[in-house]
Amino acid sequence: MSGPRPLHTSALAVAVLALALVLAPVAAVPVDQPPTERPGPDALPAPGDALPTTAGTAPVVAEGNTTGYLDLDTTIRTSRFGTATFDVGGAVAADSGRTRSIYRATRLRTAFTETEGNLTAQRAVVTRSADRIDDDITALEQRAQVALNRYNSGAISARSYLRELAAIDAAADSLRGTLDLLSTYNSVADEPIPSARIAAQKARLLPLQGPVRDRALAAMRGDGPPVRIFIQTSDEGVVLATIDRRGFTQRYIREAHVPSARDPGGVDRFDLAEDRLEAASDRSRNSYPWTWENRISASIGSFQGQPFLYTAGVYSVRIGHPHGADRTYDLITFIDGSTEEVFREIQYKDLSEIPLTRAATNDSDGVSLSVDRTRSGGPMRVTATNASTGEPLAADVLVNGETVGRTGSEGRYWVIAPRPTANVTVVHEGAAVSVEIFSDGAPTG
Repeated sequence: MSGPRPLHTSALAVAVLALALVLAPVAAVPVDQPPTERPGPDALPAPGDALPTTAGTAPVVAEGNTTGYLDLDTTIRTSRFGTATFDVGGAVAADSGRTRSIYRATRLRTAFTETEGNLTAQRAVVTRSADRIDDDITALEQRAQVALNRYNSGAISARSYLRELAAIDAAADSLRGTLDLLSTYNSVADEPIPSARIAAQKARLLPLQGPVRDRALAAMRGDGPPVRIFIQTSDEGVVLATIDRRGFTQRYIREAHVPSARDPGGVDRFDLAEDRLEAASDRSRNSYPWTWENRISASIGSFQGQPFLYTAGVYSVRIGHPHGADRTYDLITFIDGSTEEVFREIQYKDLSEIPLTRAATNDSDGVSLSVDRTRSGGPMRVTATNASTGEPLAADVLVNGETVGRTGSEGRYWVIAPRPTANVTVVHEGAAVSVEIFSDGAPTG
């Protein structure tokens, strides 16, 4: 998660916020390793149509001179864009799920308080609550899969799919807080359930939450501007990416989930090693060599605090790197101990730091257009200048005929590159200049 999310000002949201303030669960505090020192110097397919995938057998794809990324490992079903904007229905749906989760925390707190120190009763409350939370998580997982199936088949639009993802995200966020409370009460009651069970519940929530979903929810509540989001899906996996234009630094944010890389019932191979965290660290180094070689900070295993995810066979690896967006950790990954593969990944990148490849240029009617790309689903920079003087121009930017924004004082605008080709056009004072690019060309860097 990217942090607390503001609520819209409807009566329902005010009530939810008031209840949350009174009944906020106790949060576990992650314990991170100290930072290490820096080393030295939209062509839209028809709904349901499958697209060929460029992913190899390994889910993490290497990139030149920058961090790799988790890609979908099976046939891509959709690759298109959706926009999240002010949506009363979407905001209410999200608050409804959050209210239910807050009620779950309230019920747990009240029931545990009423035991008045009776250990047998306390243990029963903890066990019942864990069962109910399992049911709640299962319901969210099923809701997410149904939404994905409907989106892949063309039964719902990209906007409706983003609405569902945002609502699930809000409910999962509140459930995570309830799990912190459950962990506290479980300890008080002498652990009637294994702490690994709570860790497993936390791990199940990981794919249901994410920073891109947070941005979508903020837009639906009117707490942020409309957000254009790149959505790529397989039958089970999902990739979401967007450009965050808030603040001084523009950021590329991406989240990916590959369910096939997760085997919760398998043997934790890292646990067989002499040092399980070191074994997971070594696997991460193999998957993200550039990131590790250029790391600024690193943390292994401490995400979200106790009970640590690795007790359930999930290893969190977080790394800060030079292309990051001025965060402590810019690459956040989760490795399954059984498959030894990354199944969940979140990335933040500073757009001014990432390596680019010149994709195309064109001069016409006194306007010069250049496009610099990374890859499909990655950031792409569109620049408009005066063909004679080189001065930046304010121009409308269109991608595949859709107006996506306008260049600023520097004559530049960042967009997400569609897959696999794009027609990019800038329009300045009636003059339109276009180029056709192939976003899956030679690697960047």
